[in-house]
Amino acid sequence: MNLDKLDLNLLVVMRVLDECRSTTKAAERLHVSQPAVSHALKRLRQHFDDPVFERRGRTLVPTAQTQRLLAETAGPWRQLHKALTGLDRFEPQTSEQSFVIGLNNAFENVMLPALMARVAEQAPSVRMAGQAISRSALVEELVNANLDLAIDASVHVSDQIVQQALLASDYVVMGRPGHQALLSDISVDRYLASRHVLVSRRTDGPGLEDDWLHRHGHRRVPAVRCQSLWTACQVVATTDCLLTVPRLFLQQALQIQPFSITPFPLPGLQLSVYLYWHRSRDSDPANRWLRAEVVHSLSGLTNA
Repeated sequence: MNLDKLDLNLLVVMRVLDECRSTTKAAERLHVSQPAVSHALKRLRQHFDDPVFERRGRTLVPTAQTQRLLAETAGPWRQLHKALTGLDRFEPQTSEQSFVIGLNNAFENVMLPALMARVAEQAPSVRMAGQAISRSALVEELVNANLDLAIDASVHVSDQIVQQALLASDYVVMGRPGHQALLSDISVDRYLASRHVLVSRRTDGPGLEDDWLHRHGHRRVPAVRCQSLWTACQVVATTDCLLTVPRLFLQQALQIQPFSITPFPLPGLQLSVYLYWHRSRDSDPANRWLRAEVVHSLSGLTNA
């Protein structure tokens, strides 16, 4: 029997007829005319080459073949009904859904542990993955549904992407313990005269702090470029280089070893962190839940 040639709507009629045992009552349940139900029954009989339902007095009774079909499809039918009726809600306690969040290594180290602490308690079977994503590819990955959410600094996005401000962090300057330049608040001249480490996945181009310096008429040339904060901290710990980082990452850095720390010499520099998602996920209950958990998990982090 070829399932491809069967109008699955006819199976809905079959199940309602089994419950109502009357074409008139089935029509009322389905909000269609009685002739429409009779026509559907005729098509079922033609497809299955079976009476499907037989009239006994004023009642329609399913044939043996119909009873077997209804019994065999009862489980999948309940699963389909459960899936369809649950599309407008998300149950974290029972969900086994997987989520992928795009974020760089520094954001992952700071944010994912706090997020998972909440998720593990509220949604024990939900799976979470952090995925490294370049800023230039963030929009494309969200559009292609490779990411459920992304967390990053300010990114130019299209009208397909929704963004929400998460937090803002000021900047500090770090150096090895006892660094002479950091015994007190560092001046701009002393800062510019020092050697610097820049954390960036790019091999060239300025960092956010360099753009800020340029806006105020200053320029620095980093001595070292590192892809990770961890590596940058190792360089700073063993040299006289300075590292400029958002205060948001300071606790992460101090877990490596102690450092001398002072405010960035040009006030006003901030890292603004945003949450991004595709507009098609805006009303999805699972995505809404995850966004709320991200916001709540970050509420204890440093805000400027």
